[in-house]
Amino acid sequence: MSNDLSGYIDNELKEMLPNFKWKIIKESKKNLIELYLTFHVETEEEYQVQDMLGKNNEPGLVQFEDVICFYDPAYAHVKPQNYLASFSMDSHTGIEKGYVDAILRQLNYTTKKGKVELTEFLRDDFADSYALTWKESNLQNMVDTLKETGRYSEEKIPMELDDEQSFLEKLKKDGADDGVERV
Repeated sequence: MSNDLSGYIDNELKEMLPNFKWKIIKESKKNLIELYLTFHVETEEEYQVQDMLGKNNEPGLVQFEDVICFYDPAYAHVKPQNYLASFSMDSHTGIEKGYVDAILRQLNYTTKKGKVELTEFLRDDFADSYALTWKESNLQNMVDTLKETGRYSEEKIPMELDDEQSFLEKLKKDGADDGVERV
């Protein structure tokens, strides 16, 4: 099991078998981790839905995507409205494991409910848009429940990001090989 935030999220989602597929993107320069999630519902062939970019769905299938974000406000300037949900943290000390567990459980619940709502949206001739809804109160209830049942861990999970080498460090490495690339 990985002991950093992105590895922990990935491992937990694999065990959880969530209602969605996911991809984790780490941005080292911004101290930011984004969790992209996607799910789909099957529809009748004639349903046509267009996304925000003007792309139409495949016949018989409507796919929905959204993103949640973990970030350090000292480094990243995140606009929360661009995400389903965003969670600030100190990237050096980390975030409580119990809080991450609650977020992932709430995300699983939100997407399960979202699939039902997406199906209802597709059947409604007068609906003009669809979006997942994240409820902070539900997350707080999940945290409270985990604490009451003794399943909330206060252990901190750090946000370990890959440090990129500076240009100077790259030059030093090249100098060790006399400036010649070895193949």
